[in-house]
Amino acid sequence: FCACVCVARAWGVQMTTMLVGEGAKLDVHGCKTVDMASSFGKALLEFVFIVFACITLLIGINAAKSKAAGRVLFPATFVTGIASISYFSMASGGGWVIAPDCRQLFVARYMDWLITTPLLLIDLGIVAGVSRWDIMALCLSDILMIASGAFGALTVGNVKWVWWFFGMCWFLHIIFALGKSWAEAAKAKGGESGSVYSKIAGITVITWFCYPIVWVFAEGFGNFSVTFEVLIYGVLDVISKAVFGLILMSGASTGYEAI
Repeated sequence: FCACVCVARAWGVQMTTMLVGEGAKLDVHGCKTVDMASSFGKALLEFVFIVFACITLLIGINAAKSKAAGRVLFPATFVTGIASISYFSMASGGGWVIAPDCRQLFVARYMDWLITTPLLLIDLGIVAGVSRWDIMALCLSDILMIASGAFGALTVGNVKWVWWFFGMCWFLHIIFALGKSWAEAAKAKGGESGSVYSKIAGITVITWFCYPIVWVFAEGFGNFSVTFEVLIYGVLDVISKAVFGLILMSGASTGYEAI
């Protein structure tokens, strides 16, 4: 019994060390120092949370105006809503662990991406008018891509780059589909669909290309500080999710009945 208590206590201390804020004893993985977000980084997390919370309310109100608008705007509402929860978690001092490379790793960010990026693809698929099977296939590739990035961030050495390579393979499948087959489907559909798809697909492709590059210099080589990582990922998240949703919302007034 005493042994079990000791093990439980040690486990509790380790988990506390991994999950609490700057006041923790940063001795996980043998790290003497840990690169963590500064006060400016925390302020950035708070700001992005407020942005996502406001955008969620705005898109949600417009999604409720009609059934046709809600079909594309409700997924976008969930995207920004989940992102706001993720950023609130990070801003309030939670949602992170100490990675083996002695960096603060915001696992809440990966949990956010694991849910929100498939929702973005679902919206893109609805606007483009592709089949449910096409949407499901791309969502599965997306989940594998995010999981590969998370596993890579939690490892060190050459294995990290194997995970990154796996993620890029799934990423290329997504980009190819968005830029070719889905774009052709949206163009063939005509009307407002082609115009809206062109805008939101363009934002998605450009911002999603930036994520793996940031990963290389942040979670990969560790050249970017955690604070700078927070800044860059925050900008990309706002553009790829909030601006994405606002473009969908602006198109709702011109008729999503055909989508």
